[in-house]
Amino acid sequence: MRHPIPHPEFPSDLDLPGPRPAASRGTGTRLWLVRHAEVHADFENTAYGDSDVPLSALGEEQTRALGRHFAHVPLAIVLASPLARARAMGGAIAEHARAAIEIHAGLKEVSRGAWQGLPIADFRARWLADREAFLRDPWHWKGHGGESDAELFARGWPVVERALESAAGGTAVLASHYNLIRALVTGALGLDPRESFAFRNRPAHAALLVDAPGGWRLDARDVADPALAPAR
Repeated sequence: MRHPIPHPEFPSDLDLPGPRPAASRGTGTRLWLVRHAEVHADFENTAYGDSDVPLSALGEEQTRALGRHFAHVPLAIVLASPLARARAMGGAIAEHARAAIEIHAGLKEVSRGAWQGLPIADFRARWLADREAFLRDPWHWKGHGGESDAELFARGWPVVERALESAAGGTAVLASHYNLIRALVTGALGLDPRESFAFRNRPAHAALLVDAPGGWRLDARDVADPALAPAR
């Protein structure tokens, strides 16, 4: 099972604010942020980022299973990353929910820049070596020359707005990737860096963001079945 690449630990006396929370429209729209399933073992110990890597056999079954869980969820639309692992998840959900699907490049995983494809241990070592710069501004840090969390949020948020327009108070799915989902949740809620990097959403699991009148709300995180979300 792949786990997120660990970040440099935050000193206990470090107080860094999060980004300003994104404005809500107050539509009540429910957005399921679904992470793709397990990738092939050849890539599990690499920082593959936005490379188009295949699913494992288990990942293919996880994709079918999560698709079936959405069979009885009335979805207005499914929006998916163009990378095959997330596109497969979006397709399975759309098929079982009988919903339209759109592919959006804004939902791709983070680009790791010059560090992409490194073994996780090497990636971790480089991150630790750049720890001081990272801790000055985690939201904008991109020491590898790829994308920052702020840039992830900026390219992913227009897809959230597209979902709000399409669902109009109903429910939509965004089939995407761990870091893109984390950036969207961070920006929607204004999470500080500790909260952001503590956010977990395992493969073939989902988080539920709600466009509530008083501001964005996270109603569920890291669930394997939408039926496990609280009813409101």
